[in-house]
Amino acid sequence: MTEPSGRAHLRAVVRGRVQGVGFRWWVHQLARSLELVGRVSNQRDGTVLVMAEGSRPGLEKLAEGLWVGPRHAAVTGVEVEWSTPSSRWRRFAIDHG
Repeated sequence: MTEPSGRAHLRAVVRGRVQGVGFRWWVHQLARSLELVGRVSNQRDGTVLVMAEGSRPGLEKLAEGLWVGPRHAAVTGVEVEWSTPSSRWRRFAIDHG
């Protein structure tokens, strides 16, 4: 979903070899270059969760990039959900833990 302002919320779960290869840092850099806000985190099941908000075109570029990732990643799947933005973030951050 996209608001009249052209802003949207993307939630993506990335599967494959995406932990221990710099994937969160790579997503962080891409999201910031696209002027998006949100978070990226490793999940216990070996996936990476990306939640981002910003312009729909920027989010679409992020979603495309998730299929690529950094050099040592091997992405096997990306599940994307769209919704209206919550405006809860002011920057893009990496969740450590």
